[in-house]
Amino acid sequence: MASYDLILVGTSFASSFFLHEYLRHAKPSAKILVLERGRRFTYAELLEIRHGLRTVGDRTFRRVGRKPWLYAPSFGGTSNMWYGNTPRFLPEDFQTHSRFGVGMDWPIGYDELEPFYCDAEDLMTVSGPSDHTPFPRSRPYPHSPHQLSDPEKLLLAHHRDHFYVCPTARAHDPPRTSTATDRAPCCASFVCNFCPIDSKFTILNGLAHIYADPRVELRCGAVVQSVTSAGQIATGVEWLQEDPNQLASPKGVASRRDASATAEVIALGANALFNPHILLRSGLDDGVVGRYLHEQVGVEALIHLDGVDGFNGSTSCTGHHYRFARGEHRRERAAMLLETFTRTWLRIATGKWRHSLRVTGIHEDLPRAGNRVTIDARDPTRPVTRYTKYSDYAQASIDRFREDLEIMFAGLPVQEISVEAPRASEGHILGTARMGSDPATSVVDGDQLHHGLRNLYVLGGSSFTTGSTANPSLTIAALSLRSARRGFSR
Repeated sequence: MASYDLILVGTSFASSFFLHEYLRHAKPSAKILVLERGRRFTYAELLEIRHGLRTVGDRTFRRVGRKPWLYAPSFGGTSNMWYGNTPRFLPEDFQTHSRFGVGMDWPIGYDELEPFYCDAEDLMTVSGPSDHTPFPRSRPYPHSPHQLSDPEKLLLAHHRDHFYVCPTARAHDPPRTSTATDRAPCCASFVCNFCPIDSKFTILNGLAHIYADPRVELRCGAVVQSVTSAGQIATGVEWLQEDPNQLASPKGVASRRDASATAEVIALGANALFNPHILLRSGLDDGVVGRYLHEQVGVEALIHLDGVDGFNGSTSCTGHHYRFARGEHRRERAAMLLETFTRTWLRIATGKWRHSLRVTGIHEDLPRAGNRVTIDARDPTRPVTRYTKYSDYAQASIDRFREDLEIMFAGLPVQEISVEAPRASEGHILGTARMGSDPATSVVDGDQLHHGLRNLYVLGGSSFTTGSTANPSLTIAALSLRSARRGFSR
């Protein structure tokens, strides 16, 4: 049986940023095995497939209930279909219990993660407003912020204490060099999930080079099933090896064979559906594994304006309104971050076609133990999700959304506000192996190390104690950089 220094599961944000930092410190003779369940597509193939990746993902798990969970089973994972918004968590997001009496505190705080936020932003070449942000920064964004639309400029003028340019991994500045991390400026065509000009950061255009390192062996089509252990030490990984060339077929995979390897360190960087499935299949059910599956709740609205043209910013999501994303109201109801979009829907009104602004209220949710991932009894090789509903805490904020919008748009020429029903999904999968100080209520510690097996990392959105209102990918990347660096200082 082959043996490695590190076995890493997955190639999305969690795994790739961990591997990037690990390679910086690993010895020249290190041997690293990376197991990816999907195949490696070219950029042209990804544009051709587009939403077909989600169809492939749907076949890999079963859901009880109607809640969709969206991900991309392929090299680079969800970076192939994320939107590219990169806000940080607020300092108070890590302390919701001690600050507001709700949820559970993270075992680490904002200050501990802040330098790794900077490192992740540098690797993604994030465009952001270094001189006007809602969170403390120790160094500037690598690229300048995107241009706001006219309605957003009014919001900035009237609500500067609460309104900011959205930081994003969609490039704004022209390329400075010919390196792989310098990308063309955003074309503002609003198909960001599958960027047509490769402006948005992905693993494929920004970190693929780390998989060409001679110390790294990448195997696609590897469906990891379990971690082996002896005593309090993880010893190896077992997986089903598939033909990666068949993974994009709607008819599924033709054949599988058993495979295994051993390692000194193991890092699970799959998403919050598959990390807990692997732990459960490994006999590591501590009563917490698989529970607290959650994401944010998005509610869209259209703001009709009098005499103000939208549709003239330099990217898609251009603004963030933090009026209700922070503060003491979080004792009673969820935080809500308002996303404003330069993309608009034309009004059916003569002379007012562009007099509108599309917005989305992103409401945090308190994780509930009953929303969970378990092993599918029909097919133990895959997980099953059981999700009933988001929390009453989130609903209390959703119920106030229209009223909050009126406050956030005070001073602007608003004619009408039209609010829609909550969206089915935000495309985030969080919880199920959450971080904490107490093994009785959490799965991993502040370094994302398993409480019981101290050489097993469980990375990514599964380790989130709470979800915040922020898009999670930047925080996932920063946590992985921190975990890998601290692993070499232990």
